[in-house]
Amino acid sequence: MSSPSYPSKYAAPKDLFTVGSTRFKWYDLATDPADISQQDLQNARICIEKAGENFQTTDDLGFVIMHRCGQNYLLLVCTWRSENELWESVYYDGSGKFEIWDRNKTHLPTYCVWEMGIVYHESRAWKSFLGTDRNENSKQDYLNDFFEGEV
Repeated sequence: MSSPSYPSKYAAPKDLFTVGSTRFKWYDLATDPADISQQDLQNARICIEKAGENFQTTDDLGFVIMHRCGQNYLLLVCTWRSENELWESVYYDGSGKFEIWDRNKTHLPTYCVWEMGIVYHESRAWKSFLGTDRNENSKQDYLNDFFEGEV
């Protein structure tokens, strides 16, 4: 029995996004990243700026995945903490406004097959950063190391 091929999506790196002291790499993820509207991007940025996690006062590095899923979005906001741990907040947009995705469950989803391409790259980039002196130049090297391609 053969299975139909699974469709690909494309990860497109954007610019750096800074909220207070936290710096994020930004990725758009979609079948066609051009389908992600400027208004939706603006709504996502406002969501992160006003997030309860208060990225305004935390000196973190991380990345954001703006994942278009059909007509809706998942917004994955990830930071590296405790040196080797990836922390994540997930928001969804089904009504034109991003809201926290309440995932208060025992066993819950993490990353889908398309998001894993970005997460894999970021994991390797972060591990490389941990092997440096972690000064500002090393942080900038991490922030400049984006993934782009089909996933």
